Amino acid sequence: MEPRLVPLPQPVFVPASGTRHSIPDRVAAAMLLALFMGALLAPTHLRAADGKTDLMLARDCGKGDGCTQTWTLTSRLGHILESYEKRLGPVNRAYRLLGIEFTNGPRPRIWYPNFGSGPKSIIIQLTHRARTATELALFQLAHEAFHLLNPVTPGASASVLEEGLASYFATRYVEANAIAEKAQPPREAAYKSAYETVAELAARYPDFDQRLRRFRELNGGFSNASPDEIRAAFPSIKARDAGRLAASFEKATN
Repeated sequence: MEPRLVPLPQPVFVPASGTRHSIPDRVAAAMLLALFMGALLAPTHLRAADGKTDLMLARDCGKGDGCTQTWTLTSRLGHILESYEKRLGPVNRAYRLLGIEFTNGPRPRIWYPNFGSGPKSIIIQLTHRARTATELALFQLAHEAFHLLNPVTPGASASVLEEGLASYFATRYVEANAIAEKAQPPREAAYKSAYETVAELAARYPDFDQRLRRFRELNGGFSNASPDEIRAAFPSIKARDAGRLAASFEKATN
């Protein structure tokens, strides 16, 4: 049976040297603060002994709940990836996904650890703050999970297009799964601009997901496409916007 779909959220993000930078903790917090203040009071069955939300502890469901276990970040990650694969095609499994952990660093990230034979594995790291903030954790997780579709080369930067798409699909996941009635878009300028450009494209094309799926098939992901390839997929986009979406997000923010 399926895990219990409790009306709680859980998210994730990425850096380099075996990592890739993603949305800063403060941006994700700003995106969710207005919506999620009330939801920070998680149901009792999701609380640890100290009274804080325990996002990694699975509990048995009760009789009549229609499930065997309650949600955790791990089961949420599986649900998120299933959702993305249905829309955009299978995840690139060139890397081993080892799991989820928390970091004392300032940003959530995807870490590529090297155990001696090269960076062949991926660990999703969430910020320590997200450890007891369900909605923040879920938004971060949904954002970072998008980067798992086609992981960039360790040490490289995702494109503006990919970061905009990651925010867009994380927002969709949060809203579609009753985590928030209306998720707030990013507020930091670079993320907000990328998100809004992607959201405008999505509104313009009813077959947006299908176009993205085909785009992945042709270009091997979202971070190595040229402006012309973006315009071929979305003919209505302005040349200036296509050029900006094709650029490295890290360079665009410096």
